[in-house]
Amino acid sequence: SLEKYEYNPQYGLPPLREPNKNLVGNPKRKPRGLPPLLTDELSIEHVTQQWTEESQSNAHLWKSNEECIAEGHSIDEMDHAPLPKPCLLSWVANLERHLDNPKRLEGKLQPFVSSNDGWSAADDNGKLGWVPSSGLGSKFTMNWKSVSQPVKAVTWMIMRSYGEKWAGSTLNVQVYSGDALFASEDIVGFHDKHTSETYNIKMELDGDGVTVGSDLTIKFQLTGGSTFKISGMAICDH
Repeated sequence: SLEKYEYNPQYGLPPLREPNKNLVGNPKRKPRGLPPLLTDELSIEHVTQQWTEESQSNAHLWKSNEECIAEGHSIDEMDHAPLPKPCLLSWVANLERHLDNPKRLEGKLQPFVSSNDGWSAADDNGKLGWVPSSGLGSKFTMNWKSVSQPVKAVTWMIMRSYGEKWAGSTLNVQVYSGDALFASEDIVGFHDKHTSETYNIKMELDGDGVTVGSDLTIKFQLTGGSTFKISGMAICDH
């Protein structure tokens, strides 16, 4: 029998405005394969067709457990080895289901913060982030012993804002392995626009980056202004 797909107001989705209205038909199942690469040649007119063709040509890769069992394969024959994770740590405030308030953000970071002098989680007008609560000079350090995967880049989601509170806001970030400095950058937290906007700041590490088995240390210090906001981090192999 065909599976029935319908709208469910869960995981943050809003309820229907007219819940008792009888809708004709149901949503179609999305193609199983990987979507087409996002290139200049890809068009909205052809994306569904290309996605469907990819699914059909590699149908054997996208079978569910139930379908494999129906074909006579046992669960023990299936390879359940987890895919390697590309990042030692990644998070975005308010985007993850369980990262929506200061207490949860502090719990997310606590295992990796080895020292902290003046930083804490705060929710300012619905914009959750990691902020310097002690003003200029506030600093913290994150540390990993004997990393299990290479780290070649670190990316910070930071908010830039305006006004007297944000004037001169600057964060210095330094990435070390042992005594070797792999990257250093002064990140600006203010701009002249009368809006608060989020930016991705990527720092690529020197050479081959931090290799497996090496230690990783990242130091943060507010070197300008009185505030800053980190709203996400990605410490990864790319």
